[in-house]
Amino acid sequence: MPKFTITTDDSEGAERSDESLEFPHTKAATDDAQVALAEMARDKLPEGKRADFGATVEDDTGSKVYRAGLSFAAKNKGDLDREAEASDVAADDVASCLGSGPRE
Repeated sequence: MPKFTITTDDSEGAERSDESLEFPHTKAATDDAQVALAEMARDKLPEGKRADFGATVEDDTGSKVYRAGLSFAAKNKGDLDREAEASDVAADDVASCLGSGPRE
């Protein structure tokens, strides 16, 4: 059975498995990496507004055969209001540059 090495990263540093793991085929190894991403997200969240997770699968020759990432970003009402205000200001700036004046 083919062997694969999975490296995961939960935003606090990469962690490579100490031993190669046997899987019946590459798809089974990549499925396991996807499950690891979901478990990292479940374990780590909600500890903040942002988190990035990653997983890489290498075959027994050391060649990368798969890489996946998962990003989490949360915004509360204040964040959304500031973002909307910044968008409105940017739109007004563009309108002024085009000579049509501020938007109504």
